[in-house]
Amino acid sequence: MMKSNEKSLGLGSLRALVVAAMALPSLAGCGGEVTQNKPPETGGSETQTSGGNGGANFEAEIGALDQDKVNSTLERAQGKLSACFHDGVRRIPFMGGEIRFALRIAQGGTATVAYLKESTLGDRETESCMLGALRGATWPSPVGGKEGLAEGGFSFDPSADERPPVELEPDRLGKELPKAKQALATCRASQGAGALKATMYIDTDGKPLAVGVSSADPKGEAAATCVVDALRGMSFPSPGSYAGKVSLVAE
Repeated sequence: MMKSNEKSLGLGSLRALVVAAMALPSLAGCGGEVTQNKPPETGGSETQTSGGNGGANFEAEIGALDQDKVNSTLERAQGKLSACFHDGVRRIPFMGGEIRFALRIAQGGTATVAYLKESTLGDRETESCMLGALRGATWPSPVGGKEGLAEGGFSFDPSADERPPVELEPDRLGKELPKAKQALATCRASQGAGALKATMYIDTDGKPLAVGVSSADPKGEAAATCVVDALRGMSFPSPGSYAGKVSLVAE
């Protein structure tokens, strides 16, 4: 089973869970679980060859990533990820949530694609900072293919000194909910992306304090700015005497 590593970060904690997609099961490292390679969600074609176990094997295009080296890279990146989170907390003291990222690693260790498949952080500025840290890291080169795939996740706990935001159901947005969903759908369609998820913090006056965006489709990254601009420009019903947090999905 996969294991998680936890480190204290002062203003909460960061927990890492990583899976490196590998073509060669013998490269499994300790502390992780090997997953079989799968076609990346970029719309591109992959060269398939028949695997020895009867399943599809993408060795021609998708190579193996050494799990131990992937974990080492993430350990080195955690300082920058932590700094991104702490910068966000200065603006949104009660911020917390989870992210799940996906990467494509080229020969030479460069992340050619990096996006958030899932995020409940609720702040695009922090999310972009974290993606930048992941893109800027030097990853192990894939073995047996042009690119390697890696996915993982981090959980960020809000400061124990701050009251958490009120968790809101989407229907609490009242008559503004259809408008918000339409804004997401318009941004999604503009990039030809799949489903988009937006998570936002709403202040007591009904104005969004921050908006975060994620999508299982890498094209969703290009729609993020559109989503943030659209939702930040709206006004919603007050969540009450304290800030609220809500997530919306446009499919």
